[in-house]
Amino acid sequence: MNDESNKIKTAVARGKQRFFERNPDLMREVDAITEQDAQAAGKSVSELREIAKYRAIAGVTKAMGKDSFIMLLELGSDSTEEFEQLIAAQNVQIKKSIGM
Repeated sequence: MNDESNKIKTAVARGKQRFFERNPDLMREVDAITEQDAQAAGKSVSELREIAKYRAIAGVTKAMGKDSFIMLLELGSDSTEEFEQLIAAQNVQIKKSIGM
């Protein structure tokens, strides 16, 4: 993974953390997932909680009319400049992946 990919990954992780700090009720719902829930779904508790986190993020961003990835990058950025750099880096990666 290159440096730009690591920056994007770090910003998304930071964005998830900040999202749930701002939405503690959603985090409580995620934390309420039990071992029994996980067994019923055929997954581990951590896998099921991670899925629940992404569903919560997707639900909120859909209601806002936003893209969840962009929102996580925005929340994970410490400045407008950093956000713009991350978007530019993501665009470069997309172009490379499709052979442009």
